[in-house]
Amino acid sequence: MRLITPLKWCVLLTVLFMHSAQLWAQPFAYGVNSRGDKTDSMEVNALWRIDLSTGDHEYIGWTSFLDLEALAFDGEGTLYGADDDTKTLVRVSQVTGLAVPVGGPANLHNTQLSQQQSMDFGMTFDCQGNAYVVSDIEQSLFAANMETGRLTRIGESGSLGAPITDIATIGDQAFGITTGGGTNGSTFESSLYAVDLENATAELIGPLGPGAGPYHNAGLAFDEHGVLWAITDRRATSSGTFPSEILRIDPHTGQAEKVAETLVGVESLAIFPNANCQSLSGAPLPDPEEDSTAHAVPILSMPALLLLAALMLGLAGFRFRQ
Repeated sequence: MRLITPLKWCVLLTVLFMHSAQLWAQPFAYGVNSRGDKTDSMEVNALWRIDLSTGDHEYIGWTSFLDLEALAFDGEGTLYGADDDTKTLVRVSQVTGLAVPVGGPANLHNTQLSQQQSMDFGMTFDCQGNAYVVSDIEQSLFAANMETGRLTRIGESGSLGAPITDIATIGDQAFGITTGGGTNGSTFESSLYAVDLENATAELIGPLGPGAGPYHNAGLAFDEHGVLWAITDRRATSSGTFPSEILRIDPHTGQAEKVAETLVGVESLAIFPNANCQSLSGAPLPDPEEDSTAHAVPILSMPALLLLAALMLGLAGFRFRQ
């Protein structure tokens, strides 16, 4: 019987390592439960780190705001949000969960929107670093000034024509998810829309279908591989209160697939890194200011690094015995 040489062992283990690294790389996201069933008030309106593949969640900390409905990462990995209670754009710490108004702690109500009007916010950044905020109640899109927090309506009030509760971008395309069918007085079926950020209009792609349970509001975001994810707040639906659902959505058809359940009351979703500057095919968009053809080197996950260390130690032990 022929023995496998150390070189062949190295090749085999490397292949296994690369395959395992892909399998073990799990998508994580951040969300805020703006409502919830927690007995500890500091665990409601709090920031959570959520494993999208399982729904497992880790408490980060209380945000100090009472209706933080939207979350989004900018291109640098800074987390921002929009609070409906005070009409404030905020920067959110991924370490403590604490949120601070954009422009400084004294800059509450920095959006300059009416305090009396409920908005139900969603938020995203495009590939150029521009920030957008959406309101499902007003069916309107706003451009956000991330130095002052001020929101400026794009187009006419109601120009989206649908109660889009959150938006997500990839390359030069933007997508919006509506509120759940028949909730919040809406007669719209829960659906995915293509959103024109320049003209503040929206075009139906398709309903989410039976894969999505009834919900009120939702968060929407792309991951680094260009997969479109949603998380739906299923609190106080007509049939009861349920854990939030994690969905994968086909951006071409709108069809949703339920992946997992997580804590109650989450209606915001932010993922970093994401595929913001890639096309839906996964290819990076050309950068007119970048002349280099070098590619970024991916950072391996901790399980992958541990696996690599174990494989190398095993190979070293094999050669030592030889």
